[in-house]
Amino acid sequence: MTIKMRNYFFLALVIAFSGLLLASSAMLGYSIYTDTLTRPDFFPAERIAGFYTRGYSFIATIASLFIFALYALLAVIYLSVEFEKTQSTEVIFFALFLVGCFSETARLCTPLFNLWHELSAFLLCTGRIVLFGRTLAPTTLLFGAVFSGTEARQHVERNLVILVVLSVMISMLMPLNTAVVLPNFCIKWGNGEAFIAIRALILAAAILSLFVNARSLGTKDASPFGFAALAFGYEISCYATSYAAASAGGILLFGGTAVYLKSLHRKYLWQ
Repeated sequence: MTIKMRNYFFLALVIAFSGLLLASSAMLGYSIYTDTLTRPDFFPAERIAGFYTRGYSFIATIASLFIFALYALLAVIYLSVEFEKTQSTEVIFFALFLVGCFSETARLCTPLFNLWHELSAFLLCTGRIVLFGRTLAPTTLLFGAVFSGTEARQHVERNLVILVVLSVMISMLMPLNTAVVLPNFCIKWGNGEAFIAIRALILAAAILSLFVNARSLGTKDASPFGFAALAFGYEISCYATSYAAASAGGILLFGGTAVYLKSLHRKYLWQ
């Protein structure tokens, strides 16, 4: 992928994220004004993977989704400005990670359109979009950590296709129970615990790979720590249903990304 093509891709993401964020904000404002924003009326009695009732707040759950959207938009703007002339493989994978982050906003459709008890193709589609993002985000972080060398640049397009196809396949094949919509606006998954465990292992492998690579090169930059912080922030934000979780996830996500991207920019600046 040439620098010109990559920059066009970044520009397309900026436009798409901006438009979707504005549309989401407008619909939320309209729903609040017309009093049509619906709250959950069901709380599962049993423990369900990916949903935590402690400290639950409807407003905090919505806020966590807008934090994701704002984060993805600001991060891709930073990429398009600071890495405009930099041949960095990592930022291409990171841009796909941002796509995975922004896909979380599909959950907003549940309270906006009152899909809590709606067995529809629209509800199923939002569930598939969230699953796509939750597969894409951790795998792109892993690919960005493992395939970041100069020799891997010629295979970037192939790796991007693999990531997208894999994420689409998993999102389409994963069973969803549309009869149960959780208070975090997410459809209940089949095999949810296994899926969450696999995602955690992928993120752990990505973090470990970056630390091992830094140690082998003898570098002392802070990028592995920033990477670890943003990975933890992403995971916390995915399941945030309280003010504490939304705040912690947002701080780790923004702070870790700032450290990671600044270290990455400094690295390519001196090459």
